[in-house]
Amino acid sequence: MNVSIFGLGYVGCVTAGCLTDGGHTVYGVDINPQKVEQVNAGTPPVDEPGLADLFEEATSEGRLQATTDAVEAAASTDISFVSVGTPLDETGKLSTTGLYNVMDSMVPAVEEKGEHTVVIRSTVPAGTTRSLRDYLNDQLETGKANFVVNPEFLREGTALSDFYDPPYVVIGEFAGDDASAVYDLYDAFEIDASTEVVGPELAESVKMVNNAFHALKICFANEVSSIAASEGIDGTELMRLVAADRKLNMKDSRSIATLGNEIPAGTPLLGSITDSNDSHLERIAAAVDGLPGERVGIAGISFKSGTDDMRNSPGLRLAQFLDETPLLYSRSISPADAVGSNRDYMEKIFPDLESFLVNDPEEFLDRVDTVVFTNTREYDELLPGIEEKSVCDPMGTMAEHASEIERYERAIW
Repeated sequence: MNVSIFGLGYVGCVTAGCLTDGGHTVYGVDINPQKVEQVNAGTPPVDEPGLADLFEEATSEGRLQATTDAVEAAASTDISFVSVGTPLDETGKLSTTGLYNVMDSMVPAVEEKGEHTVVIRSTVPAGTTRSLRDYLNDQLETGKANFVVNPEFLREGTALSDFYDPPYVVIGEFAGDDASAVYDLYDAFEIDASTEVVGPELAESVKMVNNAFHALKICFANEVSSIAASEGIDGTELMRLVAADRKLNMKDSRSIATLGNEIPAGTPLLGSITDSNDSHLERIAAAVDGLPGERVGIAGISFKSGTDDMRNSPGLRLAQFLDETPLLYSRSISPADAVGSNRDYMEKIFPDLESFLVNDPEEFLDRVDTVVFTNTREYDELLPGIEEKSVCDPMGTMAEHASEIERYERAIW
């Protein structure tokens, strides 16, 4: 397949080299003549292990060349990958100016060919590719541009192996657009990874969120290791054990944040956990308060489904952020039975819990207009009856019944 790649930076060059290795012919496009000259001389403009050998072989065999002529490159190829840079602007947002410049340059070629596939590989915020798609197609007097989002997951130093062995291949498809060229392109490779076909906005988001998540893990490890070092503990060994725990078990994080305050420079990430969680509860509360109906009910007041432990219960904490005190429902919990630290927490957070708690499902549904589910226990006893209520379902407890419920909101917990 003939492929044009717009942007001969790191992602563009690695993609070009790997595609030629799969037997494709690549036309690189860049506004920088120096990069174009380097590629045509068989030298990649970026330094990445193994890439120089791919460039040398591909150029010598006539399967890799570069140009500053965008129209010629798009017109000569079956599919165009767009990997131009999206640097941060002065406001901290990703700049998409280069992407729109590429769209402008493609117009004559798409009109000449009648149809062309454009693959956005640059890191962009959700909705960007949809805007680019509208922008380019609106300029066409004839023809159509099919758009696909195909984010990259390349790490510097291991980019070639990451191309052939990614965590997954993400294909963001638009309804009505032909994405077959992308699948045909990848058929040349034996990639041992799942192909995730999703909507374009999700495909755009996964790359940005991956970047943030990996950066967050590094911040976390750095702060934990700093606290460990202050206590004479091997931080690397500590994080090895933490990373080996694959089961989610969340409890109070304030104690380690307090330890972080005692070391030089502090631990701002760990110290922000409670505030961040409270901010999310405020967002959930705003979503709940915005639903129709006067009385809100919360189903689930334990910290985890199937227990009677109310300490740090998301349901009880959410109740504190609502405009009015909600009615609470639990099939089995009785405040009178709470003992020890469980009772201490209840009396501190919700001292009059017994006045707002009901154990009968019919009474609960009769007295509320909106129901919020805060854990994943099955609530079959609320069916039927829940269908006529407004439901906010952060945990997805009622997701399989969403189509039956009059007003269903999935505000993610």
